Amino acid sequence: PPLSFEQDGLVTGLAVDLLRRMAELAGLELSLALQPRLRAEKSFLETPGSLLLPLARLPERENRFRWVGPILPRRVGIYSLSQRTDIRFRGLQQLDGLRVGATAGTATMEQLLAEGLKPGKELEVAPSYETSVRKLMAGRMDLLVIGDLNIYWQLHQMKEPPDRIREVAVLDASADYCFGLRVDGDAAPAEALQRALDQLRRNGAVERRRQAYGLPASAA
Repeated sequence: PPLSFEQDGLVTGLAVDLLRRMAELAGLELSLALQPRLRAEKSFLETPGSLLLPLARLPERENRFRWVGPILPRRVGIYSLSQRTDIRFRGLQQLDGLRVGATAGTATMEQLLAEGLKPGKELEVAPSYETSVRKLMAGRMDLLVIGDLNIYWQLHQMKEPPDRIREVAVLDASADYCFGLRVDGDAAPAEALQRALDQLRRNGAVERRRQAYGLPASAA
């Protein structure tokens, strides 16, 4: 969440909403299934005319997909509570007693471990994004490293205003979330979907969906 998830037995989410509208505008039929990442990638490779979402458009993936996007920028930030004006973040190697949180099993957690942070010491590990955000809100960690989509979605679900938190630093903002189609297929569907997405961006539909899922207004 919030790009894709299942709710009441239906596949939904910000990216899913946009894709449904894009397919309608492009005159394409659409069948959606929510699967674990590894199974989804296997199905993608085995099924002509398939599409994966959402995907971070990373350099190592560039030639593996025919890209449609961007949907939204991928931004991983370091957050504190807005009221914690005492926090002066100087870097992960200069925490000065601050406890940093992250979610187990994520690329962000792997990056923090690679930086030398130790679970149970300066690193607070949570089993889910929801637990991570709740720990931050309860003061059980000083800082939380998390994607902006994840933290704002969790605040939205908790009915907390987005200004309860502030971003003290950016860990990574080098990629965008996109749709990925097979490179060995016809280019026409990807081109039609790209035109539809561009149209939705121009008429404000992308921004409206963004805010409907609790994300703050884009800077643009």
